[in-house]
Amino acid sequence: MSVLRVGINILIPCLILFLVFATWMGYIAENIRDYYNLKWGAILLLLAGYILQFYKKTIGLILVGLSIVSWFLL
Repeated sequence: MSVLRVGINILIPCLILFLVFATWMGYIAENIRDYYNLKWGAILLLLAGYILQFYKKTIGLILVGLSIVSWFLL
C-alpha cells in the first residue's frame, strides 16, 4: 500500500502541471469562455485535495478524484 501512496504523491504534481498547462493553452488559443474559470476551480480543488491527503487521506483522495473527473468533463 505504501508503494501506491508514493506513486500517487509523485503523479499528482505532474498531473497538476499538465492540467494547468493544458488549461492555460486552451485559455489563450480559444475565445475566453466561462467554463475555463470552472476548470481553474477544478485545478484549485485538485491542489487542495493533494494538500489535504497528507492529513486526511480518504477525504483528500476523494477530492483529487472528483476534481480530475470534473476537469475532464468540462
